[in-house]
Amino acid sequence: MNRKLERRLLMVGSTWQILSGLLTIFVYASYIKNKGLNSSYNTLAKLEAAQSIFGSLYMFSVSFGMLFVILGILNFVLAKTLKDDKAEVKKPIWFILLGVASYLVMDLLGALMFLSAGILALAKNKSISKLVNCHLQN
Repeated sequence: MNRKLERRLLMVGSTWQILSGLLTIFVYASYIKNKGLNSSYNTLAKLEAAQSIFGSLYMFSVSFGMLFVILGILNFVLAKTLKDDKAEVKKPIWFILLGVASYLVMDLLGALMFLSAGILALAKNKSISKLVNCHLQN
């Protein structure tokens, strides 16, 4: 039993994660940094405080984007190593957990892709294990 559909769902989800992470790093984080640099206050202390806050937000955005890029690359590799005609247990659980985490951070496209792929993989595991048992009995 092939896992072509799961692989495609995972590839789309991984590509989306990488793209989303890169957009977060280069567009959103740069926007935050520019807002902090362009802020003007009447005292030096207020200016430094504002730049410190915007700097922290910038570092958080870059870190969050890097996390998405790294997860996207990891999921891309895991999708490539998903084997046909073998019951995979840990990878589908990982994809379901990742789908739930994506949902919690409001990444709805990633959540849909990873949850669908994980549930499909678990459903196919049952069919694959029954086929293997049937072949062993014959």
